[in-house]
Amino acid sequence: MARQRLDPRLAAKLVFDGVGILIPKKKRRQGGGRRHRLRRFAGEQSRTGSWVLRGVSSRIEAGESVAVLGLKNSGRTELLRLAAGTLIPDEGSVMRSDQVLPMIGLGRAFDRGFTVRQNIYLLGGLLGMNPNEVEVALPEIVETAGITSNIDKYLGGASALTRQKLAWTIAMATGANIFAVDEMLVVGDPEFRARCFAHVQHLKTSGATFLVATDVPRKFDGFFDRAIVLHDGGVVADGAFADGLALLRELRLANTATDPTEPKTDPEARPEPEEGF
Repeated sequence: MARQRLDPRLAAKLVFDGVGILIPKKKRRQGGGRRHRLRRFAGEQSRTGSWVLRGVSSRIEAGESVAVLGLKNSGRTELLRLAAGTLIPDEGSVMRSDQVLPMIGLGRAFDRGFTVRQNIYLLGGLLGMNPNEVEVALPEIVETAGITSNIDKYLGGASALTRQKLAWTIAMATGANIFAVDEMLVVGDPEFRARCFAHVQHLKTSGATFLVATDVPRKFDGFFDRAIVLHDGGVVADGAFADGLALLRELRLANTATDPTEPKTDPEARPEPEEGF
């Protein structure tokens, strides 16, 4: 897990204060790498680019479940990475009262050349678990993911669905109480999704905090306390979930004619990959 600056005295779980992320423009490098960096440090070359997010301020209180909504490339994932500390802001600051677990592209951390057991130790370690903690949690992880009999098989033979379930189960085994989630609130087949949702509902009732970027917020109606809507690099709404959902619909309708890449179908309506090794 990324190192995160923590302030246990902070009243809120997360505080974004004027946060901005600048994506540099691609340009031909002038000279070697060292010379290029020295020129920029000396002020002979400026860092130019476009702001994905700028002037973003918000507070996430203890026990809140907050949906992060917006169109494609609105900065949803970047906001989650800022929350988790895997991305450093170019301006402003992010303060945390406790560790934030990043559930962002977890499946990409797996190595298909390792066994299931080895990958559990790998991802568990990346998420902040020590080897003893992984060893204790391992039986429950493989049982929950439904892969007990395949624990010493190579992960390369597993389906995408199985890898999703394994990654989600490892993340839940960390014992974290603040989650930054990118489209992985629930995963797997319908039965496993129901179990996932029951588990996160239990965590929420127990006081866990969730910051979730999702393309299909209506699937979790009743779970979110509020919504942050991102558009044109900033926060255009931060309030009731129903209001955020209505604004997202308006943004999608306005964007349909100008951006053919904006998804118009439910991402969860796509057929699931087959399970198994």
